[in-house]
Amino acid sequence: MSLFLASIFLGIVPMVIYALIVWRFDRWEKEPLSLIFAAFLWGSIPAVIFSIIAQVIMEIPVADLSSDAALFGDLYQASFVAPVTEEITKGLGLLLIFFFFRREIDSVLDGLIYGSVIGFGFSAVENVLYFAGQTDPEGLIFLFFLRAFVFGMLHALFTGLFGVGLALGKFSSRPIMKLLWPIIGMALAMITHALHNYFATLGGEHIFYAVIGVTLGISWFIGTIAICLSHENKWIRIQLSEEVTDGVLFAEQATDTAHFWTRSNLTIFTQGMTALKRKRLLHEATELAYEKQRQHRFGISEACTRRADILRSRVRDLSRQDPHFISGRIQPGKMLPPPLPPTRKVPPPLS
Repeated sequence: MSLFLASIFLGIVPMVIYALIVWRFDRWEKEPLSLIFAAFLWGSIPAVIFSIIAQVIMEIPVADLSSDAALFGDLYQASFVAPVTEEITKGLGLLLIFFFFRREIDSVLDGLIYGSVIGFGFSAVENVLYFAGQTDPEGLIFLFFLRAFVFGMLHALFTGLFGVGLALGKFSSRPIMKLLWPIIGMALAMITHALHNYFATLGGEHIFYAVIGVTLGISWFIGTIAICLSHENKWIRIQLSEEVTDGVLFAEQATDTAHFWTRSNLTIFTQGMTALKRKRLLHEATELAYEKQRQHRFGISEACTRRADILRSRVRDLSRQDPHFISGRIQPGKMLPPPLPPTRKVPPPLS
């Protein structure tokens, strides 16, 4: 009984921690925690159930293989059946989020976050099932180290690829790429999943290739996050530059809104209560920048204009209540440093 309870704890808790860490990376406009929880829940319950049902059906053709062909059956199940069924069922949850909560998807990073959280949910239940089969503490500890640390990111990486593909498709201006990017994302998710399972099933020295694969995957994951955060920093400053010119807020406030570390809760240790008093200003300025970015991508509507005007009014009021403005640390009239607003698509006139 104690091993079973330990299996549940060790299977779920690390994946929940990983999911929260990834959620925290979205520094400027964090996804709703309720939707993050729903994504994790989808990965851990419906995706697992649907995968098991589909796998049982797809394994029927190899159920009666002789012992001589057992390795072929194992490779068929691990390298074809599992990647196809698991990535489709996890991906279905992503499609539901992109369809019903499309306004929450503001960047490629959002696709990566939701995809990885669904993957962590799937890993949590899968780990519990593996851990529960252990008969001694030593075996459980070894498997915990292997699945929670060495290969703990696997399903997050696989489904994250599809999430990035969906996001790239959503933001693409070319109709054909709106279809191709999700297909590419799903194909990469299945292929990387299949390759990992192939090497893991062969075992022995082939595990080394599986470790190399997950190392490359984690590097891609971290690199994608870094690139996405850099892009978001730039277009937040671009979208707020006009607001600085119009006197809605000041240059220092716009810079702080786009800055990675000033949006961290850790600033309370360096700025004290001032950080808490400025939190709403930076949040509302971020919302304004995101709303303008949506208009830039998808066109201007009456509802979008109304939302932007409401946010602009809030930011204007809050900027004058900013402790940094009241104390004189902010210099009115100062302009934002580069990056400047978007460059022209055609060269300016010579005259």
